[in-house]
Amino acid sequence: MRRKVFLVAGGTGGHLFPAIALAQNDKDLEYFFLLDKRTEQIAKKKKLKYFKVLSSPIKLNLSLPSSLLKIFIGFVESILILLKHKPDLVIGFGGYTSIPSVFAARILKIEIIIHEQNAIMGRTNRLLSYLTNNIALTFQNTIYAKKSAIYTGIPIRKKRKYKAKKNKLKKILVVGGSQGAKVFSQVIPQIISKLSVKAKTEILLIQQVRSEDKNKISEKYKRMKVKFILNEFIDDIYKEYNTADIIISRCGSSTLAEINLFKKFSLLFPLPQAMDNHQYLNALEFSKNNDCIILNEKKINIAKISKKIEKRMFLNEKSYKLKSNNDKLKSSLSILVKKLLIEDV
Repeated sequence: MRRKVFLVAGGTGGHLFPAIALAQNDKDLEYFFLLDKRTEQIAKKKKLKYFKVLSSPIKLNLSLPSSLLKIFIGFVESILILLKHKPDLVIGFGGYTSIPSVFAARILKIEIIIHEQNAIMGRTNRLLSYLTNNIALTFQNTIYAKKSAIYTGIPIRKKRKYKAKKNKLKKILVVGGSQGAKVFSQVIPQIISKLSVKAKTEILLIQQVRSEDKNKISEKYKRMKVKFILNEFIDDIYKEYNTADIIISRCGSSTLAEINLFKKFSLLFPLPQAMDNHQYLNALEFSKNNDCIILNEKKINIAKISKKIEKRMFLNEKSYKLKSNNDKLKSSLSILVKKLLIEDV
């Protein structure tokens, strides 16, 4: 009988997708998910085995009593689920949705791992790290991490083999996270408009857009006579990474790990309002081993970025030699999971 592992991940795709990657890459264990209603649609689409648990962010205002009540209800729900299914291990992937379930696991004396996706530990994981010494990190120099923490990287989907691209057009891929990036709807058309007439005829633009921006952006690119494909969600993102010449992206840890896997030059736009400025810190860590430019979307020089893109794609401007980061990994999350389960026997 396979050992059971419960993965606690909700709120956003940034917390859920690493958990899904871990489960999909490891068939030796039986994985279940504890989620909130915000990520339930993803779970249904991916056909995950999951349970829904109530939770809430903690805000020190008039909504505090309501938030605490929701967390308590989620704690009770988690206790009942964990008692019924008796998992051998619970892994929290951060975000407020982890609070009730990880506390429930602690009360029931179930082994716990906390995984931190970002270059600075989130406030929830800082709190939950007092419940266990098993802390896994995406980035080696994570701020606020305990000394016992292990640098494991972040679980991502396995890279498939792709045929060499035949398209003579240079491809620019624009991805904005699970919800798209509103700023890209404004900035990217401006950048493309500054390319030379010749460059515009030789590029293919693949851009993730919000549904409300799709028609407006489409009209802009048509006027520029640029070849383009707009999608609200890109199903086979690995295929697009593989054939891209330049990637323009936000700085979620999963996205950066996937760009690293394909070793592509990237223009990075950290989300300015990200909690604890974690996207900028993610980008800084990423830049130590990857060829990229980190941009401040509030102070961007459109003409300068357009020239940089054109040089990289058409003038064969050389990038610096990429360093390998794999040998620094102390473990992987999958190996850490199995190590704890073996020791628990």
